Order: sequence, then structure tokens, then C-alpha cells
Amino acid sequence: MKRFLAGAVAGVTALTLTVGCANQFQQLEPKLELKKAAENLGAAGKAGFTLKAGGSIDDVIAVIKKESTDFTAEDEEIFRKIYNSSVSLAWDKAGESVTDDRVMMTANIDGVTGLDVRTVDEVLYVRAPVTELASKFGATSADIAEMRSGMSAEVPSLAPLFDGEWVSVAATDLKKLGEQFGGATAAAANQQEQSEKLAVEFKTSAENLLESADVVRDEQDKKHLIVTTSTAKATVEAKRLAEAAFKIISPEAAAEAAESLQKEIDKNAPADKPIVLDIWVDNGRFTAFEINYLQFVEGATGRGTVRIEIADSVDITAPSGAQKLDIAPLFEALAGAAAPGGGTSGAGAAENWAELVGQQAVLFALTEQGKPADYLKKAAKQMAMPGVKVQIVRKGVAQVTSGTSVACVTVPATTRGEPKVKAGAC
Repeated sequence: MKRFLAGAVAGVTALTLTVGCANQFQQLEPKLELKKAAENLGAAGKAGFTLKAGGSIDDVIAVIKKESTDFTAEDEEIFRKIYNSSVSLAWDKAGESVTDDRVMMTANIDGVTGLDVRTVDEVLYVRAPVTELASKFGATSADIAEMRSGMSAEVPSLAPLFDGEWVSVAATDLKKLGEQFGGATAAAANQQEQSEKLAVEFKTSAENLLESADVVRDEQDKKHLIVTTSTAKATVEAKRLAEAAFKIISPEAAAEAAESLQKEIDKNAPADKPIVLDIWVDNGRFTAFEINYLQFVEGATGRGTVRIEIADSVDITAPSGAQKLDIAPLFEALAGAAAPGGGTSGAGAAENWAELVGQQAVLFALTEQGKPADYLKKAAKQMAMPGVKVQIVRKGVAQVTSGTSVACVTVPATTRGEPKVKAGAC
């Protein structure tokens, strides 16, 4: 009898422990699957995603009309077109070198492929059916003709875009354009480093929220995981992420910014309520994410979502028949926009470029704490690109040729001065 009782007690104990472990595993298993899917996505050398709207457009419009008194029928028509649009991004590391990397971005505007951009073998390909898009959003034939005439006059090689054809440009030329109009190479390298650090912090925040969230599997769809956190947890994590970002982007102002952020949170902290995120996972890989943003609107009903659909792999190929883009006129147009007065005076493009060469020499001097004349040669080398020739005439003086126009620039003696530009040869 004692053996029977001992066996029964042992059996009940084992069953209780088994049930307890099963319940614990039932709660833990979805999180483990999410972690595995995240690891697979992070290791993917070839993948893509599409950002689109989900839920019911009618539910969303009903909330907008309730919140706004000036939402017109025309606004609704445009909103429906935007809601029926999507953006897709894909990447393929292809090989070990960064020169092998391939990237593709496509924007679909209410059923029309509004923008298709690809980078293959260090060549950028672009297609944007300007005429079709302009027509969809109400532009008349006269409007389109005027737009085409203006753009073709500035940059003739962009004309094929109006007909939905491909144009191409070498990535090396775009890099030079980015250096001239987006800051120095050192600044770009610093931004890259900051971006990598921020990406780590974003990943940490996502992991922290997942760790503290409740994750359950949808009984009706085993691939569907329902993740529930709260505004309180999200606020704490958002504060941590913001403080980390402050330290990365602007260390000298991080303490003051964090203090200001804390005051703002204390003053406007949202009421604690559940936040639900829907995730679909199939065979250890993410297939979709979706969040219903109407859950954040007080009194709103229905479902209006932001949805991200994941693709395991997307083939990125170079399109055939692309027309090479002559970037010299594009550079000149941008230079004209960047130069004082918008580039409407003097020798035209050459004067604009001469101004930029002088400013670049001054910028180098400021960075290195030297004299502009010592950096004019470096600035001239950086500005050398298709359609633009920069020649050092003597110390502190350079001659710039752009097309048929010529200009001369003299840099100031110190960084407190401004470059002097005149039309014609030096």
C-alpha cells in the first residue's frame, strides 16, 4: 500500500511538473521561433521587403472624417490612391566585395510602377514614368508638356523618363556628386559609423521589447504570432533608445537632451494600455509584420495597418536598353541651384562651379586649420568630373571650364574671407 501511495504521489508530482513545463514551453516557444527568425533575417545575404497599407481603407477614412472637418472628396480620392501604393526594397550581397552588392527599390503608386531604382555592378539604373504618374494625379497634357520642356532644357538626357524608359549612370559619378552636395568624405564616413551604431541600438530595443512582451500563437493560424506589450514598456524603451542615439549623434549635448526628454515624458506620458503587433513566421523565417495604428486613436474602431511583407530572395538584374545619363548638365543644374543667386549671372555654369571650388578649398582649410590657397589643388581634384575641368593657374587661383563657359576663382587669404569669382579666363 505504501509503495502504491509513493508511486501515486510520484506520478502526480511528475504530471504536475510536466504540465507546468508544458505551459512554460507554450509561452516560451513562440519567442524562440521569433528569435530564430530574427537571426535568419540578420544573416540573409539576399532578401527584400514591401511596405504597404493594410486593414480597411474605409475604417481609416471614417476616423479621419471624425477627427477632421476639412477632409474633402478630393482629399479622399488622393488618400485612396496613396493607400493603394507600396514601396519595395531588396538587396543581394552577391559576393564578398561591396562592388558585387546589388540593391533595388520600387515604388508602386496606385497600380503604376512609379519608380524603379537598381544598382548592379556599380551602375545605377532608374525608371520613372513621369507622364503616366502626372496624369494619374490630375496633371493635364499641357502641364506635362511644360514640365517635359523645362526638364529637357536643363538636363536633356532625362527626357526618356517621361516615356517610362530606363536611364543609367555610373556609381562613381554619383559618389562625386554626393561628395560635392552632401558633404566631405570624412563626414560621410562618420555618418556611416553613426548609422551602424544606431542600428545596434534599434536591434537592442527590439530585443528588449520582445523579451518583456507576451507572445502567443493564433489558434486559427499557426504561422501568426500575436505580440502584446504596453505603452509603459514602449515608453521606457523609447527613452533608452533616444538617450543612446543622443550619445551617438551629439555626445556633447546628450546630457541636456536626455534631461529635456525626461521632462517631456513626465509631462506627456501616455496612459498605459496594451500595444499589439502581429507577426507571421513560416519555417523559421519572417513573412510579415503588421501593426494596427487605429489602436492608438482614442475611440477608434476597425483596422488600419502598416504592413511589411518579407521576401526570402529577390533577383536583381540590370535592365536592357538603358540609356546612359549625361550627368554633366545635371551637375551644372545642381551647381546653379547651390551657387549664390541661383546661378543666373555671369558666365553661367563655369562661374557656379568656380564658386563651389573656392568654397571647398575654404572648407578644407577650416577643417585642417590651414590657409585656403594650400587646399585649392585638393579641391580642384575633388571637383574633377565629367563636363567640368579645373586647372590651377597659380597659388590660390584656378580656372574652371564647364562646357563652353569659363570662369576664374581666387580663394581668400584666410578662412574668414570669401572666394572671388569672375567670368572668363584667369
